[in-house]
Amino acid sequence: MYKLVENFLSEEEILYLKQVSISCLDRPTFTPLSQMTSLHQKVLEEARSFTEIPKVGGVEQWSFHADYNQLPDWHQDRDEELFNTTEELSFPLCSCILYLDIHKLEGANLEVDKKVIVPETGMLVLLKPAVWHRVSKYISGKRHSINYNFWDKPIYNS
Repeated sequence: MYKLVENFLSEEEILYLKQVSISCLDRPTFTPLSQMTSLHQKVLEEARSFTEIPKVGGVEQWSFHADYNQLPDWHQDRDEELFNTTEELSFPLCSCILYLDIHKLEGANLEVDKKVIVPETGMLVLLKPAVWHRVSKYISGKRHSINYNFWDKPIYNS
C-alpha cells in the first residue's frame, strides 16, 4: 500500500526541489519521459523497487506549502481533468511525496488507511495506485513538499 524511505534526499537535492517547487505550487505540471530530470529518475527507480511500473510516459508534479493552501482531505490521486470532464477514473502508476522542509510541524501528517506518517525533511513516501490518503489538519509550523505521480501516458489535456 505504501513505502516510507527516510533520508532519501540530499541537501543539494532538497535545495534544487525547493526552487523547482515554486513553479508548481498548487499547479500540477506534466513532464514527458524525454524531459524527466535525474531526480525524477532517482524517484522512479525507488518506485520501481516498490511496485510494478512497466512503462512510463511522464511525471506529473505539484507542490504544497502548509502556509499557502488548504491541504487535501481523503482522496485518491487521479487524473483530475479527465475525471472532471468525463467522470472516468485513471490512476497514476505510483504517487510519490517528497518532503522538502519540515520544521516545528504540528498536524499536517500523512494518513494512509489507519497509519499516521509524521513527515520529516528528506523523506520519501510512495503510494500504490488508487490508495486513499489525506493530510490531517494543519496547526502550525512549516510543511513544504513536492509530489510526483508517474503515468504510463500523458494525462488529460497535458
